[in-house]
Amino acid sequence: MATCAFCGFTGKLTQEHVLGDWLSSIGLDLRPAPHVTGPLNRIGRDLGVRPPFRQTVGICGPCNNGWMSRLEDVAKRTLTPFILGNAGHLTAEDAGPVAAWLQKTALTAMLVSSEKERDAGYGLPPSEYHRLWDLRDQKVPLPTSQCWIGRYAGQHRLATIWVTPITVAVDGLPEPDAPQGYATTIVLGQLLLHGVRFTTEAPAVTAATRQQLPQLWPVATPVIWPHGTPIDDAAFLAFANAIDLRSTEPFIRLGPWKPATELSASEAVGDLVELPTICGKHVVCYPMTLVHEAMRGRFYAFGRVCECPTAYLVHTEPDGAHCKAAGTVEAINKLYEALPGQEIMIDGGPGEFICKRL
Repeated sequence: MATCAFCGFTGKLTQEHVLGDWLSSIGLDLRPAPHVTGPLNRIGRDLGVRPPFRQTVGICGPCNNGWMSRLEDVAKRTLTPFILGNAGHLTAEDAGPVAAWLQKTALTAMLVSSEKERDAGYGLPPSEYHRLWDLRDQKVPLPTSQCWIGRYAGQHRLATIWVTPITVAVDGLPEPDAPQGYATTIVLGQLLLHGVRFTTEAPAVTAATRQQLPQLWPVATPVIWPHGTPIDDAAFLAFANAIDLRSTEPFIRLGPWKPATELSASEAVGDLVELPTICGKHVVCYPMTLVHEAMRGRFYAFGRVCECPTAYLVHTEPDGAHCKAAGTVEAINKLYEALPGQEIMIDGGPGEFICKRL
């Protein structure tokens, strides 16, 4: 039996649009476009080409047709002019529901990943869903949240939802080894919404954006749109990856949790990851399990051979999987054998995958 991620209902689920189907009727481009999930560690999932605003996930009927629908009604009424590029303002009364809609949409979008992937870390904590459901009648975002509203000035993103784990670092102390919150970015037409949510109250700080976007939540006065520096295509990745977040507190830094944003560019193919090799012509594969292990601070070494044929010694590290040496199979085997550590077999791909825990 399927379970609703928000309220915990078990039974037959309805199909909730990740982005409300009202977006199909306000005048946006409806030509088919590529759909991709991710990236986590720069690994995306190709979902194929289809018309926009058609991606759905399973949610129970009471959530879909109740509190979620009410948030969609507010979003349609208040955000449609901004999506189409018309200047205006957002009232303080509507700011809370819009910020709650931003979080609801991000949480819903993360359900596109399979339950197996979410259990392995490719998602947000289940408690986030339950807590937002608890606040469903208040129409406000989760505690320790901040949200901003801006203008997207690029050309390549009709509709985008981006979620990045973030950390709170204190000058003079080691970098946190686990995320303490997440940043969310949504682009719809010319509208950009950006938010942060600290998942524990202890490290919560007051944040701002480098672009000086007006704060949507918490707020007590109307918000004028557009305002602040627009985000174009050249600036989007840094912005969505939380690099442009600033703490207003001295000696405290906000930024992305690096294992989620700075691994080398790779591509997920089923349960494997394809890593480009130094030769520039081929890829070598390793199990997706090692990505999940790296997220938990556990790293491995292994040997692979490309089609040249050139052999490679590969290490997984906090900032990615790296080719440490290249040469003949015999030479790479000697380097691998000389490494300290226990040799183990990892599941997650066809055949046996032998590696050493570093």
